[in-house]
Formats: sequence, structure tokens, C-alpha cells
Amino acid sequence: MKKENRLPERLYTLVMWGVSAVFAVFLVGLGGLVIDDLPRDREVVAFEPHYPAELQQQGAALEQAQRAIESERDLDGIRLDAARSAARNAKESLEAWVDTRKATTDPRQDTELLTRTRALENLQNAAHEAEHRLEQLDQKELENEQARNALFDRREAVKDAYRPIHGRLVFRAQLHVFLLRLAFTLPLLLISIWLVMRQRQSPYWPLYRGFVLASLYAFFVELVPYLPSYGGYVRYGVGALLTVLVCVVLIRNMQSYLARRRAAEADSEKERRQRVDRAQAYAKLDRKTCPDCDRPLVLVEGQDTNFCVHCGLTLYEHCGVCQTRNIAFNRFCMSCGSEDIGHAEDRSSAPSAAPVL
Repeated sequence: MKKENRLPERLYTLVMWGVSAVFAVFLVGLGGLVIDDLPRDREVVAFEPHYPAELQQQGAALEQAQRAIESERDLDGIRLDAARSAARNAKESLEAWVDTRKATTDPRQDTELLTRTRALENLQNAAHEAEHRLEQLDQKELENEQARNALFDRREAVKDAYRPIHGRLVFRAQLHVFLLRLAFTLPLLLISIWLVMRQRQSPYWPLYRGFVLASLYAFFVELVPYLPSYGGYVRYGVGALLTVLVCVVLIRNMQSYLARRRAAEADSEKERRQRVDRAQAYAKLDRKTCPDCDRPLVLVEGQDTNFCVHCGLTLYEHCGVCQTRNIAFNRFCMSCGSEDIGHAEDRSSAPSAAPVL
């Protein structure tokens, strides 16, 4: 009974699902082209606080001073290395000359000794001066660094004051992006809701179903990720609103369903049985549920279940020709093929046959 439909019907159902999927894919691609032309970046507002002219000028002056200090330091470093190298060479030369002077003991060389000594002292003084200049540059660099740190603190204060303003600008930009996408997806959702509620029995439902699938993709992929969040209030507020709407719709649908069931169960068994679709009846009986009231069937071991104990619907009948037990919704007897699978009230209401004379 699980395969109550004909093979062509099942194949047709599968093909129509494929048509729905293909149609949804093309609609998603077409919608993607439209979405690509809309703003996509959530952070469309750059963080650019406005610094006072005084801070900008002071920052430029400190940067220029730092570059000058670094350039001068490089030059003085080269001079210091050259002075130290010259002093080291002069000292080595003087020591060698002094050793020679001691060996020769020539008094005429005392004047040259003094000259060499003075030259070495001059070179050493030049090295000391270069070291002193480097120390001065280190002090200037330290002072410049302290001034830059103070400037950095002032800039951070300006940034802290600008952050709330930037947050509002970002929220407005995100809300703008969301509203643009909502203007594109909301009509699709409304049309989809109308199609689901009004056109599910339409012969063109496979195409409508593809449109519904594409709308759901547009909602969950193209719209929901761009839902703005302002401290979580917007995102959670929208989520709560959607939950309430879905809950209201489900409650109303269930209440309407229960009202229809109560009205249907007030009708006669014959009227209710005539309203049941044969294919749906086979599927529900296979699941051990009543085709009319959808309640589970009460099965007692060793006893045939011919009626629903909840609504009294006839489930199984005996053939009027061969007395084979058949599903009451069978058109023909599954044993003899007779069409005489009627119900007691049907047979009692039928005109009696004329007597044979």
C-alpha cells in the first residue's frame, strides 16, 4: 500500500520536483544578479574621526623632527666610527713609535713624540665629541617620543569621543543595506505565502513551488545575514516578532483544522466516506490511522478492525459476491473483481429487484 500511486504518477511527481528545483536555481541566479548590484559591505562607513588642526600640525612636526633626528644620528654614528677607527690607528702607531724611540734613545725625536701625542689626543677628543652628540640626540629622541605618546593619548581621546557617532553611522548604513534587500525579498515572501495558502492544489504548483524555494533562499541567504544588530535589540526583536507571527499562524491553522474536523464528524458516515480520497485512504490505512479523523486505529489481536472506534468510519467491507474482506474504499473486489463492495446503508437505500414471475 505504500506505492498506492501508479508508476507514471510517481515518475511525474519526481519530474515535477526536478522542474521545481531547476526553476528555483534559475530564479536564485537571477536574484543573485540583482543582489550583486546592491550594497554588500556591512562596514560601509570608515572610521575616520576628525582631529583638530592643532593635533594634525603637532603630529606632522613631531614626525618631521623624528626623521631629522634619525638622519642626524646616522651621520653622527658614521663620524663616531671613523673617529674611533682613526684614534685606534693613531694609538697603535704611537705605541710602535714609542717602542722605537726607547730602542734608539734619540733625543731629537722628543718633538715628534709631542706632535704625535697631540694628534692622538685630537682624534680621541673628536671621538668623544661624536659620542656626546649621539647622547644629545638620544635625549632629543626621548623627548620626541614622550611628546608623540602625549599626542597619541590626545588622539585616542578624540577617537573615543567619535566612536558613538561612528556606531550610529554604521547602524544607519547597515539598516539602509537591509532595507534595500528587504524591499527585494519581502514581495517574494508575500507572494510565496499567498501561493502556499491558495495555489497548492493548482496544476501549476510545481512552478509555484520553485518560486517558493527561491524566495526562501533569498530570505535566509540574502536577507538574514544582513539583518542589522544594534546592541542585539534589532536582531532579537525581529526574531521574536517572527516567532510570534509563526506561532499565531500555527495556532489559527490548528484551531481552523479542529473546527473543520468537528464539523466533518457531525456529518453522516456516508458523507464523510465519500469525501475521503482513495489514494490517501490507502496511505493512511497503511500507517494504521483513520482516513477521516487521522486518529490511530485501535487494533485488537484476533479481531478484525472494520470500523474506526473514534469516528465510526467504515474501513473494511465484505464483497457482496464472494464475501472476501476488502478495504471499504476499493472500487473492485480484490478476489473476484466484482464491483459489489457496497455498504449496508447503500444497499438498504437501493431499490429492490423486481420479483421474477
